[in-house]
Amino acid sequence: PMFSSQGTINYKLEENKNSYPICDLEDGVNFTKNFIIYKDEDLIKVYSRKCDHNGGKLCKLEGKIACPLHGWEFSPESGSYTNIQLAKKEEDFYIDDDHIFIPFKQEILTLPSVDKDYEISVELLSHACLLFKAKDFSFATDPWIEGFAFSSGWWPSQLPPKNWQDELNKVDFIYISHNHPDHLNKFTLEKIRKDMDFIVPEFSNDSVRKLLNKFGFYNITSFDFSSYYRFRDTDLFFTILKSGDFREDSGFHFTYGNFSCLSTVDSNDLNFLKFPEKISLFCSSFAGGASGYPLCFDTIDEKKKPEIIARNLSAEKSTVKGHIKLCNARYYLPYAGFFSERAPRDADIKLLNQKNKANDYVVSLKSSEVLVLDPTKNDSFLFGGNELQKIKQLERHDDFSEDPTTFYKTEFSGIEISNNFIEEFFKNSKFQDDLKVYFELTNDDFSKTNRYILVDFSQGISVTFEKFDWVLIKNLYVQGSRLRHLRIKVRQDSMCWVLQNNLPFEDLSIGFQCRLDRVPDIYNIKFWDHFTSVYI
Repeated sequence: PMFSSQGTINYKLEENKNSYPICDLEDGVNFTKNFIIYKDEDLIKVYSRKCDHNGGKLCKLEGKIACPLHGWEFSPESGSYTNIQLAKKEEDFYIDDDHIFIPFKQEILTLPSVDKDYEISVELLSHACLLFKAKDFSFATDPWIEGFAFSSGWWPSQLPPKNWQDELNKVDFIYISHNHPDHLNKFTLEKIRKDMDFIVPEFSNDSVRKLLNKFGFYNITSFDFSSYYRFRDTDLFFTILKSGDFREDSGFHFTYGNFSCLSTVDSNDLNFLKFPEKISLFCSSFAGGASGYPLCFDTIDEKKKPEIIARNLSAEKSTVKGHIKLCNARYYLPYAGFFSERAPRDADIKLLNQKNKANDYVVSLKSSEVLVLDPTKNDSFLFGGNELQKIKQLERHDDFSEDPTTFYKTEFSGIEISNNFIEEFFKNSKFQDDLKVYFELTNDDFSKTNRYILVDFSQGISVTFEKFDWVLIKNLYVQGSRLRHLRIKVRQDSMCWVLQNNLPFEDLSIGFQCRLDRVPDIYNIKFWDHFTSVYI
């Protein structure tokens, strides 16, 4: 076998604790730097201030406790988010000498390493596609180099390297972090040999393997998140780490002699922030703007959207800085953020969807000890053990290989989705929830509805195709009603393409192909997870 399991990952423990005088606690909600302490006479409950969605910090916001990144609202009284279908884990604590103590253990991940300074080159081919080459192995990550992602909403912003197909087809294996199409890309994978070996995360829904099988690949090895693996008889030790949220997402860590690399890719709270330390190279997403929130949400005031975007970009920088400090990285490579809304029909999104630039981190991390590798200047890096020895630029084509409009119109052409197909699609999903979803299939600027689809998941699954009045439905909604209502206005060509290929529904939201409204204004987490990770 290409990889052999070496057993369970080991962790080094560093214990610590926070303490607070009980006499300083007021009845109700108390905020500390890292915790929310809720006191109701003798009852005390403690929660982390970290939001379970994207790692933001829960704050007092307009009279509520909410995360400023995406508006998740939390109630310490109930222990649940009020606008999300999710409860929050209580933290352990004990009381002694009129103080409340909240212990925590920092677990530091350790992999074996051999005291040798091997040469290893790291090349950023495009977006999240890294190419690692050494005398004992070569592998690539998340290849997306040409074609669109997210139903035509995203396009690579880096020109393709001249020899990318030859380079990728020569590697020993490819790692795929998750099933989003900017990491598992149909159009790029069409250029990869069918006997390629892949390593993938062992997700509960096997969402990465399902899509790879659909694209004709079968040499796939699943890595358990609690184990680490050795590549043949070499000194390459590799592990795949789960994101710290509910999503099927991952990052990776490996050692090769004295060189070590950790990448969170674009996952949230990778491995619950149980990081290795003294890493040679830390890689992570950096740009932000990789979500349909807030631009595609009709529930948000247009004037507030730029404020939310600016706040998110600042939070992205803060997260990266915290991660670098946690793993004490020597070098930082910003990646997994080189995408653009190049299709003319998304010109408004491109204008509004501001992103961090790689060079911003050269500035923001200037005072830290990490050295930032700016891939917009150089994108090929040769390491000798822990030290960077050479940098250079890859040769790239002078232009992109596709015109966005011609490309997606060709891909979407000839797709006819009947009402019978749609009805069978949703009935076969076996999804149940107190939810009605109102689809409006529209033209490019969402101004004209060509088709109406109402899917009621609350009692069995019923699908109807009669015109509905969303404004009336929204006005008639009674606060606290058991049933929730979600409207998805979506471009007809993108929706039909996703349905025909049974692709994740998040392709539509992340790709800016839809506009969302909902009552109550909560994230219907079960719906999006089912039609993104389970039913594909």
